[in-house]
Amino acid sequence: MMTENRRRNRRATVQLMVSEISGGKLFLPLMADISEKGILLESPAGLEMPRTHAPTVELMLPGIPQIIYARCRVQRESDHGFFKMRALEFVDISALHRKLIRLYVQRVCGIC
Repeated sequence: MMTENRRRNRRATVQLMVSEISGGKLFLPLMADISEKGILLESPAGLEMPRTHAPTVELMLPGIPQIIYARCRVQRESDHGFFKMRALEFVDISALHRKLIRLYVQRVCGIC
């Protein structure tokens, strides 16, 4: 389940809920894919989200017992029908959490 495109990092396609804190408010978008460098989130297009350049995300990946925290930077936003897509780059994430994401992506993609 890997998405191949112009990106340099492997991305695993997932369908998991993520906690996103943006503008002091909590949102629960769906994570569409993840890589060691960032995530792609989907949320209903009508959801009014504050504009912020540094959202924070909390997520749990299957088989990973820790909650992963990361401060992000919005790379791009686009509308796809009923959904709004937001590509977030991890800018402040611990080395351990980045490693856990890398191992998860490798496991999902069958690289381990």
